[in-house]
Amino acid sequence: MWCTRKKSLCIFMYHHIGEKNDESSGSFFIDNETFSQQLDLLVKKHHPITLSELEDCYVNKKEIPRNAVLLTFDDGYSDNYTYAYPLLLEKKVPATIFLNTDKVGTEKDILTWEQVKEMYESKLVEFASHGVDHKRLRKCSNEDVLFELTKSKEVLEQMLGKPVKSFCYPYGAFDKRVRRLVFKAGYIMDFGTRKGINSWPWKSRRPLLRAHVMRNDNVKDFQRQLATGYKKGIITWLCRQQSLSLK
Repeated sequence: MWCTRKKSLCIFMYHHIGEKNDESSGSFFIDNETFSQQLDLLVKKHHPITLSELEDCYVNKKEIPRNAVLLTFDDGYSDNYTYAYPLLLEKKVPATIFLNTDKVGTEKDILTWEQVKEMYESKLVEFASHGVDHKRLRKCSNEDVLFELTKSKEVLEQMLGKPVKSFCYPYGAFDKRVRRLVFKAGYIMDFGTRKGINSWPWKSRRPLLRAHVMRNDNVKDFQRQLATGYKKGIITWLCRQQSLSLK
């Protein structure tokens, strides 16, 4: 049986949720039946938490719940509202969506602000920054990076009426310069795309790790990721932990 360690946090990274016969959304696509099964696995033996709960635990040096799991969605696709949101409501599982603020309501496959507000008012779905326009920040000047960080934060805070404290790197692309600017802009937590499980308390030496949920994942793949952040199991995780400890 796979289960998360007592002082660890599994963060799942999703993108698209849709109908089973949808072949248009690439490898980061999960059909709604599979997503429903994954949620059932989570609520049975794990503790899904909100981003706000995680931020509070970090700021106030609290323990996270045993077997804590955070669900995240990148980019804010409209199928998150059409397919994922009803299942999250049905099973009472919280999630966080990282938004590119300039894209909201301007592209047909991206969420509208009305949908964002409806989901946010449910108190199950929270939103955080993914930048203004999904730029690869390592290639941007300091001025442009700060614009992406501060403008998206400002827009989200205005639309949601609450502080936005977390940022997710577009493409998972960051370096030391970009990370410094993220915290300078007022964020307290940052999320990347590197795989793995996060030990707790989080030391903020690197962005939070996330497990990748992909189209062809089976139940065992999902269970392994809950434990290790990887599909290949505990050996991969142990090698990763040893590598990180040497840095």
